[in-house]
Amino acid sequence: MRRILWGCAVLGGLILPMSLLGQRGASANTPAILRGRYVFTLTEKCVHQLGANVPGFDSNFKLVDPAGAETYSGASDGFMVFDGQGGVRVESGRATNIMNAPNRLTPPLATPVPLGFGLGPALPFTCSGNYTVSQGKISAQLTCDASLKLPNVFNSTGFRSTFSLEGAVPRLGLGLLTPDHLLLTDIGNTVQPVTIFFATSPVTTAMQQRICTRSTNLVLVPSSEN
Repeated sequence: MRRILWGCAVLGGLILPMSLLGQRGASANTPAILRGRYVFTLTEKCVHQLGANVPGFDSNFKLVDPAGAETYSGASDGFMVFDGQGGVRVESGRATNIMNAPNRLTPPLATPVPLGFGLGPALPFTCSGNYTVSQGKISAQLTCDASLKLPNVFNSTGFRSTFSLEGAVPRLGLGLLTPDHLLLTDIGNTVQPVTIFFATSPVTTAMQQRICTRSTNLVLVPSSEN
């Protein structure tokens, strides 16, 4: 009888923690912790207003800038780091864009170099922001800064923009996440501000808007290589 009771007690002791673990891992109220350093590549397609300091698009994404807009495609790479506490940053980022406006590529060019708003080859950039994970989904909001070593033909030294990324990640026990691969997208459902900086004293800025779709592929870097 004692052996039976002891066996039931052991079995009950095993079942209870496992049951709690399953409930906790599946609970929508349990904050999941995503932590790691990922190498990433990003591709994007954007519509960017040509004017400045005036609204570019309305709430229905209709172009309202009388100066019009241009489209471009871009690519970026670098490292995206999730700190496990809701903070995310981009390190060693590189970005470039190629304009898709052949009717504008006749002298005199409104964009002298059809690469990155006339900013030339790939630009270094960094980002910082916040992320949340809930019910197996991740949402990340980042503010990114790209800069030039020397001002370009527009006397611009760089620009600041925003990314709004989301995707799905697996939920593991105890709310901990260690996925090797993430795929995040920005589906173009927001009008995003762009601030352009000029090499004046004091520094002056121009405000523009754009709508972008992005796909970001991330692969976890082993801790031994971090």
